[in-house]
Amino acid sequence: MSDPFAVAGRVRLQPGRERSLVRRHPWLYRGALAGELPAGEGPVEVCDSRGVPQGIALVGGSGGSLALRMLTFGDARWDEAALRARLEGALALRRRLGIDSDAWRLVHAEGDELPGLVIDRYGAVAVVEPFEPAWDPYLGLIAGFLTAEAGIDTVLQRAGSARRTPVQAIVGAVPGSPVVIREGRARFPVDLQAGQKTGFFLDQRDNRRRLGELAGERTVLNLFSYSGAFAVAALVAGARRGVNVDESAPALALAREAYGLNGLTVSDEDFLPADAFDATRRMIAAGGRFDVVVVDPPAFAKRRAELPAGLRGYRDINLQALRLVAPGGVLLSCSCSALVDESSFLGALHGAALDARRRVRVLERRGAAPDHPLSLFCLESRHLQAWLCAVE
Repeated sequence: MSDPFAVAGRVRLQPGRERSLVRRHPWLYRGALAGELPAGEGPVEVCDSRGVPQGIALVGGSGGSLALRMLTFGDARWDEAALRARLEGALALRRRLGIDSDAWRLVHAEGDELPGLVIDRYGAVAVVEPFEPAWDPYLGLIAGFLTAEAGIDTVLQRAGSARRTPVQAIVGAVPGSPVVIREGRARFPVDLQAGQKTGFFLDQRDNRRRLGELAGERTVLNLFSYSGAFAVAALVAGARRGVNVDESAPALALAREAYGLNGLTVSDEDFLPADAFDATRRMIAAGGRFDVVVVDPPAFAKRRAELPAGLRGYRDINLQALRLVAPGGVLLSCSCSALVDESSFLGALHGAALDARRRVRVLERRGAAPDHPLSLFCLESRHLQAWLCAVE
């Protein structure tokens, strides 16, 4: 096997395009390059227009405009010791956080200086998600670290969203059924083969806990519910009822399983296989009201061309949600569209509040749990925003 750390070639930048590297930004787009990318695998040396080395990068292979992900800057080395040091630092950080769960994100790409690489832990199982094929030669070393240092028994590989390949086992075997994780007092089944993301929305952990603190004796509507985690967290914390709406029958089956794991009553009317836009309109027509409404949709704008339609979607679904919130209730409205900034999202919420003729006050601006750290040098990698609002 060839050395995965050996430099496979050199890339020269257009004049002035090294300025982002001085600011330690880890992304370089194809328009910044003075020539073609080297053929073959392996990291490349990035040089400015005069040929002065600026660092080492992985070549993007997902077919988009992102050409290079910087691993090092200046003359810093990229070798097995450097990779291990970053993995050790990521693990040490999570251990310091005191997470009340046996499931958490161990590596968060740019936030842990491992751009394009995600590793999620579910008990004794780790799911490695490389968003670039250039990470593949390192997976054996990463798996060795996880089993030796992180208490992991099974290591799975789940390809990033641009690569449609089945989950594969690097160490151990792919679980044939959902694994069960603990989050506070709640337990959740996680489908590591066909579930969304790596199986579960770990980034929403602290938002689920916060919602539970506010949901005692209240009714909860969980839109785009996936496996019902927000409703389960609320019910375990004392909510009276949790209704889940999702188009996916397998997701709702997981939600039912989650209710059973936590000793909650499973009632058909609390699991609605429907489009959230249609379901909310039917509920409004029927005079429905809920004390707490959660809006946690998939990304409505994954490309810049989708932004106008995406913002209309956020305004529309939040309009329906506000019409369903009982007076004195709470709305938790989320966006995981990295392209939608806070100002734009709040503009959509503002428009929805005007259309609904409701008085809405922001109580908290929330985001991803701290095991999803944000690099100060790559603020564009922030994806989750969650606005907790009081509705009158």
